[in-house]
Amino acid sequence: MECFNIDNYLEKLILRCKEAFGGRLVYAGLQGSWLRGEATENSDIDVMIVLDGFSVEDMKTYRGILKEIGWYEKSCGFICGKEDLANWNPLEAVQLKYTTKDLFGKLENLLPPAIRQDEVNYVKISLGNFYHEICHRYIHGGQEKSRNKLRASCKQLYFVIQNLHYLESGNFLLKKSDLKATVSAQDREMLCIPELPDDYDFEKTYESVVAWCQKAFARIE
Repeated sequence: MECFNIDNYLEKLILRCKEAFGGRLVYAGLQGSWLRGEATENSDIDVMIVLDGFSVEDMKTYRGILKEIGWYEKSCGFICGKEDLANWNPLEAVQLKYTTKDLFGKLENLLPPAIRQDEVNYVKISLGNFYHEICHRYIHGGQEKSRNKLRASCKQLYFVIQNLHYLESGNFLLKKSDLKATVSAQDREMLCIPELPDDYDFEKTYESVVAWCQKAFARIE
């Protein structure tokens, strides 16, 4: 079986998109674990594509391109229209800007203008959704379901802590390893929860997560 090479894959993908969409292709960018240098053989390939004048037919064409160049089962990411992106929620602008590597075009020029308050609101909403999820499950899902799902749910805290650190320091850290090495011991504990063994102490861990969330709300300014 052919050995996967991310650079060759992206080169083929962008070339075929240029051939298929012509001047309507305004952006291509890399996201996810391949951008962070954390990819494994099972990792998805997260690519963002932006077209000028986007339609369902374009999605069909893009799906065909992904199948044609191979590794379709690994393909992931997002495709949208230039007009759609210009009207996107500015709360996500910072996250998109710093977690996407420009391969063709410049994403920053396509994003809606955003201010610091948008980033504050992004963190508040992300943290609030997570907090609501784990509290609801603890009450209504029962201990066993809460225990089984807590580690997976805590993967969301990577993005919360990443953006919270950015608000507090002005430094957006893309790699998980850099984030773990930089943030406080309490934040690092949250980042490590998805890696806990199956026999982890659920009640102790859950109490730590709830306490961390309550303090994190107060940190958001």
